[in-house]
Amino acid sequence: MTDRAGPTEAQVAALDGAVAELLDQGATAGWAATQTEHFRNLVHSKQLGCWLLFTWADGSIEIEEDYPPYALVPELLAGTFTDEDRSANYQVLWVADDRRDDAWRRYGIHESPGHYIGLAAKQRKPR
Repeated sequence: MTDRAGPTEAQVAALDGAVAELLDQGATAGWAATQTEHFRNLVHSKQLGCWLLFTWADGSIEIEEDYPPYALVPELLAGTFTDEDRSANYQVLWVADDRRDDAWRRYGIHESPGHYIGLAAKQRKPR
């Protein structure tokens, strides 16, 4: 994968149901769960998009949508994640297949994205 080309659809599709641990200086800062789905863009081309649910160690959540040309997915696939709101750079460790189901039960996307958007809107924002 090159930065210019971005991730392939196969790379993004492999993230469906995946969970990553986000580490800040070796300590677990949170988790990122991904769910992929196809959608049609403005010119009616079918594209693969991705919902990312961030569950932070302090109990707060955030949900983000990423779609071509992708902003967050390449960073996560490269093993890093920079969160400007929290002024932090995280190491991304994808949960191994043998622990994936358990991690998904705990941190996965089990409701519609709108549900998480509503929850996130009610939270206090980190400063």
